[in-house]
Amino acid sequence: MLQTRRSRQERVKVARNSENILKDCPELETYLVGDQQLAVDIYTVNQMSESLKKSLLDLLEGNMREFYENTPSGWDRSEKSVEMFDSNSRHVVLSKDGEPVAFSHFQFDMDHGVDVIYCYELQILENWRRKGIGRFIVRMLEHLRSIFHLTKLILTVFNFNLAAIEFYKEGLGFSVDETSPESQYYIILSRTNAHLSPL
Repeated sequence: MLQTRRSRQERVKVARNSENILKDCPELETYLVGDQQLAVDIYTVNQMSESLKKSLLDLLEGNMREFYENTPSGWDRSEKSVEMFDSNSRHVVLSKDGEPVAFSHFQFDMDHGVDVIYCYELQILENWRRKGIGRFIVRMLEHLRSIFHLTKLILTVFNFNLAAIEFYKEGLGFSVDETSPESQYYIILSRTNAHLSPL
């Protein structure tokens, strides 16, 4: 599909204003792990309960607090809460019997003049890892990138999170983005929408 003539900012605006993104994608509303079915939802911040927000923050803290503590900024739960539940944020949440087992925090945004889906977090409970959930979530984000004709899917990874870097680069074909800074703490990875042509 060729890139439309709308401006990049207009495409981001359309994506941000969308409500029920999965209404035309019933195949993405559930995910099977063996014989266990996980519910899949995409939430705006206004659609999230306080208990759901707490569950996602708990999952993030359990997985990543040690990584954050190895950086100058450290771990600050309140600061992370403000970032995660910004008004432009969306969350893909996979749950079993109403309890989250994995999520991705993302935004439709402009980044260095380019229209993108920016994935800030992709977190999975330890006992649900290596079951294809991470790949499924990335597939969902790439599907959204295609629906809204956005240019890139971008994410940030700590340099010392070697397992995540291998997963994204070797497993999913991400590469270091041209905007990635010279940093000892993190790198920016991306995948470009192959169906778009430059304006």
